[in-house]
Amino acid sequence: MRLLDRVAALNLSLVMAHQADAAYWKEWEMFGLPGGIQLFTLFNVAAFLLLLWLFSAVIARQRTGLQGSFLIAGLSGVVLPIHAAFAFAGYAEFHLPVSIAVIIGTFAVSIWQAILTWRARTEFTGGA
Repeated sequence: MRLLDRVAALNLSLVMAHQADAAYWKEWEMFGLPGGIQLFTLFNVAAFLLLLWLFSAVIARQRTGLQGSFLIAGLSGVVLPIHAAFAFAGYAEFHLPVSIAVIIGTFAVSIWQAILTWRARTEFTGGA
């Protein structure tokens, strides 16, 4: 497995861990979303389906995988700014060391993934 594939897999793992942590902290309440854990779970099913579909295009080096890798990095990369804004707004959730480490790690790995994706852009073929 190439480095980009490993980094993208790490990024997805961090996002999944964050979403499990988000269920503990009832993140939907922070966003003011209705539906509680039920809609939060359905959102995560749809989000992970999309992210894993994008990841499959990355590892296959399909043309869509280039955009997919940037999209994974971008979507994962917004976790830190969102939660920094919540912290500045006075929310006390996600204050435990592992919660913080996962959020910061997701941001750092997203930057790494974006750099690796840019460097690997010639590897992606014209296949669909």
